[in-house]
Amino acid sequence: MIEPLLTAADLGEILRVSPSTVLDRWQRGDLPGYRLFGRKGGPVRFRLSEVEAKIESWRVNGPGTGGEVSPTPTALPVRSLVSQASPAPHGGGSHAS
Repeated sequence: MIEPLLTAADLGEILRVSPSTVLDRWQRGDLPGYRLFGRKGGPVRFRLSEVEAKIESWRVNGPGTGGEVSPTPTALPVRSLVSQASPAPHGGGSHAS
């Protein structure tokens, strides 16, 4: 049996992104898809299994990633404030001679 082909709207609903985002990512080569009838301007369709495989290849910090670490920190860095006492003001008066 042939796997059904999805529209950009169908795939967008599954991925929870807009159809235009799906098409943009397809044009950039980020998502695998097909242009029906092999002509420019023809409708674009997607196979869910191929998209899932592509998405799986993007996985970070999970099983099978070879220990790859996410480029995004998981927590915000802690910033400590160092308070310093202000230096004592210098006396501006005259000196006794």
